[in-house]
Amino acid sequence: MHMRPSRRSWRAVPAALATLAVLTAGCGSTDAGDSAAGTAATGGGKPFIALSNGFIGNGWRQTMIAKFEAAAEQAQKDGLIGKYKVVNAPGENSATEQVAQIKSLLLQKPDALLIDPSSPTALKPVIQQACTAGVKVVVFDSAIDAPCAHVLQNSFADWATQAAKPLLDGIDGKGSVIVSRGVVGSQPEAEMYETTKKILAEHPGVKTVATVTGMCDGATAQKAVLGVLSSVPKVDGVIGCGDGYGVAQAFATAGKPVPAVTFETNGRALNYWKDKKIDNGSVAVMSDPGQSVAALWEALDLLDGRDVPKQLTFPIVLVEQKDLDAWAGALKPDEYAAWPWTRELFRQQVEAVKSGGESVRPPIPSAAG
Repeated sequence: MHMRPSRRSWRAVPAALATLAVLTAGCGSTDAGDSAAGTAATGGGKPFIALSNGFIGNGWRQTMIAKFEAAAEQAQKDGLIGKYKVVNAPGENSATEQVAQIKSLLLQKPDALLIDPSSPTALKPVIQQACTAGVKVVVFDSAIDAPCAHVLQNSFADWATQAAKPLLDGIDGKGSVIVSRGVVGSQPEAEMYETTKKILAEHPGVKTVATVTGMCDGATAQKAVLGVLSSVPKVDGVIGCGDGYGVAQAFATAGKPVPAVTFETNGRALNYWKDKKIDNGSVAVMSDPGQSVAALWEALDLLDGRDVPKQLTFPIVLVEQKDLDAWAGALKPDEYAAWPWTRELFRQQVEAVKSGGESVRPPIPSAAG
């Protein structure tokens, strides 16, 4: 049982934070994305929740922050938290900038710190400082080399599996495919690519005619795929990690029929898929930006002394043909599909993780928020 020693930890962070004042002096960190509602609140003895996001430059991250802010705002109104604050590092996933901003956040004495990290290793010292100061740390969306932190993430192997298997089944396990890889060199991408190769090895009737680096980004994948289309035969599918809208544009530009692709889970891509009446084995799959909301509930349960495993795996978001209309109608163009984690659903998933049972599947939202 992971117990909280006393309620005083919500009101006063231990003197270890004094050391942080020296460490952060002159570092020049700035706070971007500060919540007006969060900073205006006085707290009233309720916990202060802070979120540090290492990168804000894509729609997935923006959806992730929007979902967290909406949930935190409601939690504040419900009296579950006193205030909250979001800090978005301004650079291109810079660990140096995120470390500086986390140090600045810690000087404001949060009770819990949520982190979408820019690096699995570089944040270890500052996370340890936070833990030593009595702050509950929940890292989400990535693994982290920091034993004192709790980690909540999606399975990258599941992501790669759901990106490949339904698509290969949709083309009847035969034909030619292009593989569009993600951020080559990163730990998640390496795990996803190994999973993809294993699945392809199980389908001897499928030939990989090209491998490109799409960065899990539609615009990047569009250029990469367009660059190889003139040199490959007929393509039946493109296995990607959420870049299918750009891939479809590449085939359209080249005057070729759109094959089965792995679409992004945002409103623009899903409505394109729906409006074009593409029914060829395409799927949409990405990790869940609603992880930030699940991390909020985890932080509150940790502050309440509840037993929460140090490692939690939550379900990815998979959109198949049968659910396409529902998701397409619920999302704005740049909004990504996210599971609506309530505190009750979060706790159900925690119990599923503990027991090894089937993951919770929250309901598909009925309308865009």
